Amino acid sequence: MISQIDKSKIIVILDSVLGSGRSLKKDEQLYYCPFCHHSKMKMNINIQTQQFHCWVCDAKGKSLYSLLRKLNVDKHKISEINKIYGNDYVTVSHSDDVKIELRLPKEFKSALKKPKTFNPMYTNVKYYLNSRGITKSDIIKYNIGYCDSGIYSGRIIIPSYTADNKLNYFISRTIYEDETYKYKNPPVSKNVIALDNQINWSEGLVIVEGVYDAIAVKRNVIPIFGKFLSDELKNKILIKRPPSVTICLDNDAIDGSIKIIEFLLKNHIIVKFAKLPRDSDPSELGFSEMRKILNNSKIMNFSSLISLKIGVI
Repeated sequence: MISQIDKSKIIVILDSVLGSGRSLKKDEQLYYCPFCHHSKMKMNINIQTQQFHCWVCDAKGKSLYSLLRKLNVDKHKISEINKIYGNDYVTVSHSDDVKIELRLPKEFKSALKKPKTFNPMYTNVKYYLNSRGITKSDIIKYNIGYCDSGIYSGRIIIPSYTADNKLNYFISRTIYEDETYKYKNPPVSKNVIALDNQINWSEGLVIVEGVYDAIAVKRNVIPIFGKFLSDELKNKILIKRPPSVTICLDNDAIDGSIKIIEFLLKNHIIVKFAKLPRDSDPSELGFSEMRKILNNSKIMNFSSLISLKIGVI
């Protein structure tokens, strides 16, 4: 049993992470859910058992460690939780028992819908999207929206969906250049296949870093939210075996490109390398220029891979 003193310490930590909660009977605490952002407190946390559950989005788990880790909480707070629950609690540290049904922020608004009354945020959003070369058809295709309130206020929201149109991630990018944190993305795993509902696996794939790069390329493109393939994407490539995969990462991601090319060559997948101009990325170059670069991409083999490693390509 957790002592009353330790219970109070845990509540202080949870309040600092999730906002002030409410105490219920039988060691239950009630909080706003950090995953679906429902307007009412819907997440129950049992201080004794550590189990938590949101009654709206069904996010749930069996340990507070996994919840705090998913939310990228300061390690000091996680350490305090570990001390309270004892050494056996460490055994869950390598497992991810959080089950989440991700939802878009409740404040999400489509960038297509002009407000009935003047909304300066909407004006800024439209200006930002135009500056990034994002068209009306792009907004429709990717269900692009924004938030003018809540924790994602002042941010463009670009959702990602599975092949069966289930939300698996979303990118949240500020429209203000003086904002310290450009991206504030949901506290869920990036082990997903981004924009999978847009992909025809019987055609050649293009791999890029970010979702804005993907929007610039437009056709059969997957952003990897970084420089390496997720396990989910690796597995699906091996299962679907597309006719080719073109790697088009930024110039500062050569190591990532090399690792992806090695993986694909070893698994007998035709892989191409699209070399970008120095200090540029697909979102800056735009669709027309990217088409030229992709059309001129070279098929790689182990010999050309060595050339890439030593900087000849």
